[in-house]
Amino acid sequence: MSDSKSPRGTFRWGQQVWPATAIGAAEFRRTQAKRAAWLAEVAEVWLRWCRGDEPGMVVQTSGTTGTPKQVEHTRDAVLASVEDTLKHWDLGAGTRALLALPTSFVAGQAMIVRGVVGAWDLELIEPSSTPSWSDSKDFVALTPHQAQGWVNQGTGATAKLLLGGGPVSKTLLSTLLASGRVEEVWESYGLSEALTHVATRKLATLGDLQSPFHPLPSVTIGTNEAGCAVIHAPSRNVTLETRDCIEELPKGGFLWLGRADDVINSGGVLVHPGEVERAFETFMPSWVSDWAAFGRADDTLGEAVVLRLAGTAPEGVDAEGVLDEWREKLKAVLGSAKTPRALEWGELPRTERGKLQRRLLT
Repeated sequence: MSDSKSPRGTFRWGQQVWPATAIGAAEFRRTQAKRAAWLAEVAEVWLRWCRGDEPGMVVQTSGTTGTPKQVEHTRDAVLASVEDTLKHWDLGAGTRALLALPTSFVAGQAMIVRGVVGAWDLELIEPSSTPSWSDSKDFVALTPHQAQGWVNQGTGATAKLLLGGGPVSKTLLSTLLASGRVEEVWESYGLSEALTHVATRKLATLGDLQSPFHPLPSVTIGTNEAGCAVIHAPSRNVTLETRDCIEELPKGGFLWLGRADDVINSGGVLVHPGEVERAFETFMPSWVSDWAAFGRADDTLGEAVVLRLAGTAPEGVDAEGVLDEWREKLKAVLGSAKTPRALEWGELPRTERGKLQRRLLT
């Protein structure tokens, strides 16, 4: 609980403002919770923290790789994660921030707690794929899917934009950097079980998409025998073996390769879908908006690498001919063993948050 002499933040929705306190949370719930389900969820998370409830946070995993599950975190662990964020980006009292993320997930709940603990001026907007606000913020956190919708259709600006919940594409980063509406773009690596981000990287140029993530000062990240990330964050009570394949670099930091569950065993050659997707991104045309690599059962190889592109080719483009051309370009980058046996047009299943459901691809 905040000391009475500590600065207190404010929460805003529309033209109304509430103090970021237990009294403010109770009043917000009394007057706003019946208006919409998302407002009721905000009220519960806000009030839970201000009341001092234990556990401090109850969240659900995204369900990207399986059935979503609930995860509980103690107040001390939540506070440690919040303080990591405030220090990492120097976000002090009065920070103008935005809550545009669903509060059923850890990133949304964390923004509320940061608003209370950090004494922020936090604006609340309904979570959507096309968020929009009217002024310039100091700090905004979005999924890449939301960021694409915002920069293409929304309004508002921000000094720092934190992207998490999925990989950042070259197309998205290029659009953000050219928009003039973002001063700094950051990408995070984190999990619900680890209380949001445990590592970050700054994306100042397109080349930074190949740069390593660096753990926060309170976190160490290594690998197990399978090459998957092992996270140690004592202040958050976290020791976690993940299913994320990473490559540790001699000079520090790591590259995220993809989920171990997604690795394709193609005739004994292990292929990370992310390798194929990043290779395609180096030469893809701007009219390709979405793509994903996956393994398909194959009598000879066990699994064959497939690259699926969303939608169809535009008028005037030979849909089949261009796929053959791209396959040859991929071969030059990846080598024959990792080059997709097939490139195809089709649908890509994604969650409401824009995460690819790779296990549904066949």
